[in-house]
Amino acid sequence: MPVPRSLFQQAALWVRPSHTPTRLHLLELGRPDLRCGGDSQLLRLEDISASGLKLTLARPDALGSGSAETLARLRSNDCLCYVYLKLSQPLSAQEEHSLSLLLGAVPVAVYDTEDGGLCVALNILYRAQPDRDEKSLTFFYVARYAIRELAAWCDEVLRMENAPQRPESRGVRLNRLLLELDTALPEV
Repeated sequence: MPVPRSLFQQAALWVRPSHTPTRLHLLELGRPDLRCGGDSQLLRLEDISASGLKLTLARPDALGSGSAETLARLRSNDCLCYVYLKLSQPLSAQEEHSLSLLLGAVPVAVYDTEDGGLCVALNILYRAQPDRDEKSLTFFYVARYAIRELAAWCDEVLRMENAPQRPESRGVRLNRLLLELDTALPEV
């Protein structure tokens, strides 16, 4: 299903050799090959379901420090991508509640777009759960089952068109201070 841009908050992509992840410390995970906020044009989350997703990289050359090697790995059969997604809840009146997932996925289709971008369709195989006591993640194989929270998020997006508008929050909220200023102050 298409992902509304207004619900896309953050994403990160790691391109790694194919392996079966079990437990991964943040130091082993390392810095992402691509990291962006919702307003970035570098990465677009085009489609998502409970078992897969499609990303478009506007500038594939922005993918990590060794982008030629990273791109070659992404196009190969020896690839596991870690994808971090932070998505706003579509029908929640409390915007600070978001869906955050770290997924392990394999590319099933990689192709160039007409405008020089790169489209990557991924099949979700693993889901990470954070460790409570250490800076590490434990991965679980989820390919046979839909990720419940992601399936619920997709259902909410489908229902969003018929839902009433979110109630406008009262007062000032510091986590939205700049947006509150833009809304409250006239353009100069």
